[in-house]
Amino acid sequence: MRMLVVMTIAASLSPAVSLAQAADDPFPAKPVTLTVNYGAGGGSDAIARALGRALEKPLKQPVAIENIAGGAGTRGVTAVVTAEPDGYQIGVATNSPMTIAVHTVKGLSWGNPSTYDILGGIGIVYNTICIQADSPLKTLDDVVKYAKENPGKLKVASIAGGINQYTWDAFAKKANINVRFVPYSGDADGVASFLGKNTELAALTWPGLKAQVEVGKARPLAVFGPERMSSNPDVPTFKELGYDVVTTSDYVVYAPKGIPEAKRRVLVEAVKQAVSDPDFMRVLTAQNIQVQFTDGDKMTRQFTEIFNATAQSTPGGK
Repeated sequence: MRMLVVMTIAASLSPAVSLAQAADDPFPAKPVTLTVNYGAGGGSDAIARALGRALEKPLKQPVAIENIAGGAGTRGVTAVVTAEPDGYQIGVATNSPMTIAVHTVKGLSWGNPSTYDILGGIGIVYNTICIQADSPLKTLDDVVKYAKENPGKLKVASIAGGINQYTWDAFAKKANINVRFVPYSGDADGVASFLGKNTELAALTWPGLKAQVEVGKARPLAVFGPERMSSNPDVPTFKELGYDVVTTSDYVVYAPKGIPEAKRRVLVEAVKQAVSDPDFMRVLTAQNIQVQFTDGDKMTRQFTEIFNATAQSTPGGK
């Protein structure tokens, strides 16, 4: 009987001990780094900064934004997935470097989505093609006709090795045109080149080009989304124009594999709350991004499907 009483008392105390230990070891106990895999000033950077502000509220710690561009977006991803899995370094990125560029960039220490941990999806972005606002080519048909009559003369700015290049290549193949592809490391560099009249066309994300459209420096020809954008309903889809190419850029928050489950739950809950933050929603909605939280397991399955589908069709795919 004495042994039973002692064991019962010990068992009843163990939850309190665990709670005390948790209180002594809170998470996060210091600032968290949020890495964005493109340079400052582009669409992805704006999203990362809005996300960082929203994450600070549930995490109750500062969130430092770290820009690591290069390698078609894979350098920033590498910095995150190879970090210590302690929950203090996470990243925000699209499916582009994680499912397409991963096949073409050599020497990566990560590969398919099982090699990192997607905490959740936060939004969906449309991709578009714009032309210089003062170009005599007014429509997509004009561009296709000119490109066929003048092979290799037109130039398009885009992101090397990512979903924008993959999408452009798919369109160019269907249209049977030869346009010189000019690669950049992110939206900001591509837009800067486009504004400098170094290229006639830009195949980038809508958030990256939206500001230039609004000030009259770029004219959208079409979007690669499944339907027209509600904010710009006059811009047709490529499918409407006879080119069955539909792609989107899906933003996710991810982390190194192996974060302790208790810390992971804190991060997932913080991401969920951040997605419903009014300021975060306002910033993303203003860029015509569909804001929604999607379970990490579902996003992992989706990324795996894209990864496998593009492995054979992407140049250098494996």
